Amino acid sequence: MAVLGFLLAPALWVAVASSWALPGIKLSWPAVAAVASPITRASATPSPAPSATPDDLLRQALAIVAPAKPPVRLRIPTINVDASVEQVGVDSQGRVAAPSKTDNVGWYKLGTAPGDAGNAVIDGHLDWYDGPAVFARLGKMKVGDQITIFRGDGTQVQFIVDATSVMPYDASTDAMFTKSGPPSLTLITCAGTWDRQRGTYLQRLVVHSSQAP
Repeated sequence: MAVLGFLLAPALWVAVASSWALPGIKLSWPAVAAVASPITRASATPSPAPSATPDDLLRQALAIVAPAKPPVRLRIPTINVDASVEQVGVDSQGRVAAPSKTDNVGWYKLGTAPGDAGNAVIDGHLDWYDGPAVFARLGKMKVGDQITIFRGDGTQVQFIVDATSVMPYDASTDAMFTKSGPPSLTLITCAGTWDRQRGTYLQRLVVHSSQAP
């Protein structure tokens, strides 16, 4: 299988920092009154605390919800896939790189991590010179099939297939690389006829899934 032939704009990670500051509070203690004088107590009226702004609430939420850890393993029981996950970027032609081993899959590390907001993308070879590769049976997946992602910290996240499609190898895939919206995962490999002149399969098989409740 040739390297997946679709172009994309480089993705930029956005780092969000939050800071907390307590307002300065100055306490002033009154002098002790003489014994013969009646003790007077001044009642202090506390100042109302400032209301949190939408930006404050957003910073608090982002501080609590840490990014998901990178995936290290992909498991799809229905097609007997149990593969290590490589982190891939873009190749010299600006296309999403394929994994270096035919029995591994590649997670696009410049995009969303599985389980974070937006759509994570994992690719894999259909076949190689010596026979079928990791995603040789990806076309047999059906709506309702389960996909499990294992992370480096020992946690895991499940996805349920909700759509499969085939697209031309040179079709735009910009909509696939999102970093907002409900967590989802797209698996992609080659499909169709091998074009010897172009050095690629003429179609791409796309399996979309959404995070399980």
